[in-house]
Amino acid sequence: MKLRMKKITALMAAAVLGASTFGSVSVMAAESTEAMAVPADEAGMVADGDAVAADGDAIPSDLVAGTFKPSETTVPVQDSYEYPFLGLNFTIPEELQKQMKDQTVAMISNEEWNDNADAIKYAYLSWSEMTEEQKNAEVDKLGTAYQDWCNSLAKIGVLGIYDEESQKKLDEITGCTEHKELGSSSDGKYKYYLSTNKDADETLRKEVEEIAPTFTEMTPFQQLSAFDQPQDTSNTGDSTTVGKFETKGIDGKDYTEKVFSDYDLTLVNVFTTWCSPCVNEIPELEKLYEEMKEKGVGVVGVVLDTVGDDGKQDDATVKKAGVLQEKTKASYPFLIPDSTMMNGRLNGISAFPETFFVDKEGNIVGETYTGSHSLEEWKEIVEKELQNVSK
Repeated sequence: MKLRMKKITALMAAAVLGASTFGSVSVMAAESTEAMAVPADEAGMVADGDAVAADGDAIPSDLVAGTFKPSETTVPVQDSYEYPFLGLNFTIPEELQKQMKDQTVAMISNEEWNDNADAIKYAYLSWSEMTEEQKNAEVDKLGTAYQDWCNSLAKIGVLGIYDEESQKKLDEITGCTEHKELGSSSDGKYKYYLSTNKDADETLRKEVEEIAPTFTEMTPFQQLSAFDQPQDTSNTGDSTTVGKFETKGIDGKDYTEKVFSDYDLTLVNVFTTWCSPCVNEIPELEKLYEEMKEKGVGVVGVVLDTVGDDGKQDDATVKKAGVLQEKTKASYPFLIPDSTMMNGRLNGISAFPETFFVDKEGNIVGETYTGSHSLEEWKEIVEKELQNVSK
């Protein structure tokens, strides 16, 4: 998926995949969430057209301003649907498809991940009646407007998968009153339910009840939307070194692989300017750097969206990253990805922030960490990785 699409869709996904949930933003399709707008407490407040980070400083945030039509983000009509991460396939009755095409019925998806961001808690597709007024409505990108719009729709039914804890709250999660268990995942951790609203139009409810799902083995989770298709990761993450490279920093200075030679271990934090958990984490990484550089630990940021789809530098994003570095008072370097993408290590990243470690020889060492962390959490992680390098 191209960076431009990542930038747009991750903003839209922030309500489901925001900092308060697990500290990372995953790339997901805009139509694959029932919480598209970015909550103010997760993406930062807006002041004078800029977003405000956790420390109160302004961060350019042009993409969260303005409005959009929620009806244009509903799941499109298809002959069949296959969701490998859910182990779920199904087709929709012709009459229901017709109503979806006419946009009198909206199909919307929703999901929630666990605290470690390594599995879903639940994921479902819902069908709701949509009036002409709701179809034409425009809502703010920022805040709860999109969720309010979703809540205003008359729920007909829901097809979903739920972990053990979520199964206890089906009424609350689905907005439905009646639930039919359809089956279980092969590992026994999830159950599938078709839920319906007893107060919904009877004809519409029967159409939803005619949906005939089939269940397959769940594809291992890749920290993408549960409604995305799995990515081929066979050519990513194989690099054992960052290789030789020449690139620029946000500060305009030249950098090579020698940026790692001054420290026994360098934490490489890959982020984007539009990822609110990434932005909010930067002050914590600066504190980590100040406390641990005397122990031989460095920090390097890589601003992935400073390179566009064509591989060329995006000057507007570079400028935005410069403001971000200034406002967060980060003294460690922010790098623009080089033409080799650090020997391929930066390819295939689908959830932000992602952090890995490099030793003074340029070798990629230790584990990879997805999601933001507090200063104390990072100190614990770095101490562990530092001990491993010292062995």
